[in-house]
Amino acid sequence: MQITFAEEIKGQQLNERSYDAPVLAVGRNPATCKIVFDQKQWPTVSRLHAQLQQYNDSWFLTDSGSTYGTFLNGQLIKEPAKVEVGSRLQFGPDGPILVVTRIESKLDKPLPADETLVEESTQISFPAPIPEQASIQARPTQPPKGGPTEPVFVELSGIGTARLQRIELNKEVVRFGRDQAVEGVIDAAAAVVSRRHAEIRRQNGRFVVVDLGSFNGTLLNARRIAEPALLHHNDIIELGPGGPTIRYLDPANPPPAAASQPAQNAVLPSGELAREAAAFSGKLATMVLRSELPMQITGGVGAGIFTERPFGSTPRMTIGRSEECNIRLDGLLISNRHAAVVNTNSNLTIEDLSSTNGTYVNGARIIGRKTIRPEDVIQIGPFVLRVHPQRGVTVFDTRAKTRIDVFQVTKEVANRSGPGKVRLLDEVYLSIQPNEFVGMLGPSGAGKSTLMDSLNGMRPASSGQVLVNNLDLYQHLESLKLSIGYVPQDDIIHRELTVYRTLYYVARLRLSRDISAKEINQIVAEVMDVTGLSERRDVPISQLSGGQRKRVSIAVELITKPSVIFLDEPTSGLDPATEEKVMKLFRQIAESGRTVILTTHAMENVKLFDKIVLLMRGKLVFYGRPDEALEHVGAESFKDLYDKLEAPISERLEKGERAGSREQVAEEVAEEWKRRFMQTTQYKLNVEIPLTEVSSRPQQAAPAKRRTTLGDLSRQWATLSRRYMGVLARDKFNLFILFAQAPIIALLTYLVVDAKGQRDFPFFILALVALWFGTSVAAREVIRERAVYNRERMVNLRLLPYVGSKLFVLLLIVSFQCILLFGTLKLLDLTKLMDLPGRFGGLPQLSVMILTGMVGIALGLFISAVVRTSEMATSLVPLILIPQILFSGLVGVPVGIAKVAGVLMPATWAFDEMKRLSGLDVLRGKDESAEPASKNEGRGLYKQIEHENDKNIQDAQQRINAYRSDAQNKSKDFEKNMDQYQKDLMKGNSPEKPTAPEPGPAPEVTGAKKVPDDLSSFVDFLHPWGGHWTNLGVLLTMLFGLLGATGVALRSQDIG
Repeated sequence: MQITFAEEIKGQQLNERSYDAPVLAVGRNPATCKIVFDQKQWPTVSRLHAQLQQYNDSWFLTDSGSTYGTFLNGQLIKEPAKVEVGSRLQFGPDGPILVVTRIESKLDKPLPADETLVEESTQISFPAPIPEQASIQARPTQPPKGGPTEPVFVELSGIGTARLQRIELNKEVVRFGRDQAVEGVIDAAAAVVSRRHAEIRRQNGRFVVVDLGSFNGTLLNARRIAEPALLHHNDIIELGPGGPTIRYLDPANPPPAAASQPAQNAVLPSGELAREAAAFSGKLATMVLRSELPMQITGGVGAGIFTERPFGSTPRMTIGRSEECNIRLDGLLISNRHAAVVNTNSNLTIEDLSSTNGTYVNGARIIGRKTIRPEDVIQIGPFVLRVHPQRGVTVFDTRAKTRIDVFQVTKEVANRSGPGKVRLLDEVYLSIQPNEFVGMLGPSGAGKSTLMDSLNGMRPASSGQVLVNNLDLYQHLESLKLSIGYVPQDDIIHRELTVYRTLYYVARLRLSRDISAKEINQIVAEVMDVTGLSERRDVPISQLSGGQRKRVSIAVELITKPSVIFLDEPTSGLDPATEEKVMKLFRQIAESGRTVILTTHAMENVKLFDKIVLLMRGKLVFYGRPDEALEHVGAESFKDLYDKLEAPISERLEKGERAGSREQVAEEVAEEWKRRFMQTTQYKLNVEIPLTEVSSRPQQAAPAKRRTTLGDLSRQWATLSRRYMGVLARDKFNLFILFAQAPIIALLTYLVVDAKGQRDFPFFILALVALWFGTSVAAREVIRERAVYNRERMVNLRLLPYVGSKLFVLLLIVSFQCILLFGTLKLLDLTKLMDLPGRFGGLPQLSVMILTGMVGIALGLFISAVVRTSEMATSLVPLILIPQILFSGLVGVPVGIAKVAGVLMPATWAFDEMKRLSGLDVLRGKDESAEPASKNEGRGLYKQIEHENDKNIQDAQQRINAYRSDAQNKSKDFEKNMDQYQKDLMKGNSPEKPTAPEPGPAPEVTGAKKVPDDLSSFVDFLHPWGGHWTNLGVLLTMLFGLLGATGVALRSQDIG
């Protein structure tokens, strides 16, 4: 059906032109619009402003979320309005006016398949909402049997088609996409279309349309489909938001009688539902409903009805991705069986069926069942549900319609250089419309990144409010975060992995746990296709260029198909050519139905933005189109923009008009720019008027986060562990070095240890090196992926599986290192080259080594969690290990402060346990402040030898004394006998002369005992505070204490 317009200029109708396409897009973007207006001549025309759609011999005008509105006959339209001959269409206040001069009907019978209508304009598009798809009630559940009585055609038009094409549906399946092998081929430049996007399939004698898991979805009469949908004559199929359109021509199968109004498949009942939806607007948006027209939501959620289902005779309805559910929602964030709604005697309850990404009621994730009221906001992924006991469940789709409104956002931080606080953001007001490409500009320190972090919830503002589709972001952050993509300046990817494996693990972490491998492969392939990475699928990221790595970071965020994407300096470090390509990619993403917001210092591609946010010292000094910004500040080019902003500062300082520091003058100049902008038309149209469409409510505290289930934790742990093993496995040379260390250290130990020396040093090496293995391998593992961790933590990463995955994978490495070290030393023991005694073949000692290695891993993870750079972590490792050598007891029995300090050293307890498990005697015991020995009354070898020598000396002394006493007695007896002998001689007697006593045998003196030369069966000492259970208990306490401290350190650095 042909429609003819004339442009009204000063009351005269000029430049008459005719169009014959099912959908006409109006705007200033020649790539997607059929009717294009010059931006400079008509600044009130948006990039995608409005749309005209023909239906049943009539044309309807719909506003496409334009900034300045669309008027029909002088009235601002909020919903599809019928256009007739003589109607005046105006695009924005004081905007261009088109007058309908003719509407010519044509026969419904399609043209021959080979005939083509060439349009007058080179591009046509389908950028905005069109009438809603029929509800479940309006469509028969089973298509009637019997085939079409005449040929059925489709008309393919829009971006990527160049001309209107008619295709006869003479096959069982007709597919559409960018793949050259399909029947309906779309040009490769149409990025919104997947390679194999959708198909029209014959089913029971009728045709149905099926989405083939496309990235941007398939819409039937402006409603996104989740399952095969029956087609009727004049149905409009849209391949992604703003993508090519397919008009189904089958006069033999007209729409059902229930959908005979102009909004063909709209099934909203009048009256009561309209009033109910209006009440719902207080919670979500301003809704305008009429019985004869499809529902439109303006100024808020921007969601159309996705589906409706009354309870009827079924009091319980399941919701999910599975075909078995009563209400089927598409999207891989949705679990197969996600939730259930129960209506019992008008008592409504909703139950989360252990879904992966949760069911939210008023921003709080629920566990199990919860009673709900009709006014409650229920969120499942990107869908908002409304439940009423009489009317059942209504599902609103918020995809491709994300709007952000900012009220008085202020950010203050403590002043590090003085008292008080520093204001980084100063009462910023903004309204970012759906699918806009917005740039945040400003000099260094203007607050660009701070504002972005306030808008995406990463670091909430000190005061003010951010609304996402009229929901408080900070209150509903848990439910909204999967709809928000964020690409920080640093890469959020592991460079060791390939592109495919990177995206695969992201899908495993963020999407529903019950998605199949086929679904994962499909979404990964789609994302790679959208970002131009398909040919780099199996290339390690470390081998990609800077621009390609940035594309991978963007692809990571696109896995969840977010409605809004934030990018912080995404083009920094890129060459100009690559920067332009990346910026055009962002432009394509915005045009595919997403809101894209980025910060940038580069000015070369500012013209690609729909609007720019210009900041100066935390103040909003302009918000509007790029060309309007130049005019506002009086700059000739974007390169001069900042100079013009800051020129008054230098002028005032040079003229001495204002006394004070440069900071004070700059603050005053920024405030003046802010006030000047508030007096402009751009402020009124871009900020003030849009913000009146939504309501700022008192900010409420965010609901408490629910406790994650064991299943969620185990799933994340398994995925993180697999990914981490993949990352480490890519660096085979590093693994070789790690594993080669152990036998080398064992051989060096063999060379150092004296074969006859005490066994302390080998056991100390086992304890210290196990600790070193763990600490050194883990000390950089968190800090080197901090950007990845922060982003995943912002989404759904839990601390327990994250730390647990690190511990598990690193334990595998450290355990193997310990086995190699211990095994090599044990081999030397078995070959009699070096003694390494141990009970039960040394297995208990190996277990202690592994436990010590775990403590080392925990210590390394704690270091990595608290430091700011990898270099700092590397520097701290020696400072941690050197005290282990000094205070663990290698140099002697610790006493005094050294003894107390040794308590804090894991090596102290591991070393002591190694010696205890050897079963060897000690050289030092109770008399040297060590633990008493198991024999010799607690004395060690040294004191035992000393004790025995002392005893021998004492015995010898006793024998000598006895010998001396005996000799003295004999001498006295001899003297006595001699005196008697002399007396007898003097008396004249002849006595027998006494015989002089002969000395007895000399007493035996036992030689002094010496310390044996072979001390290989001894250790120096056992710690006086140690013991088997004590040592193990202390090591386990250190292990869990360090892991807990790591978790606390990571949580203290959480965003928000």
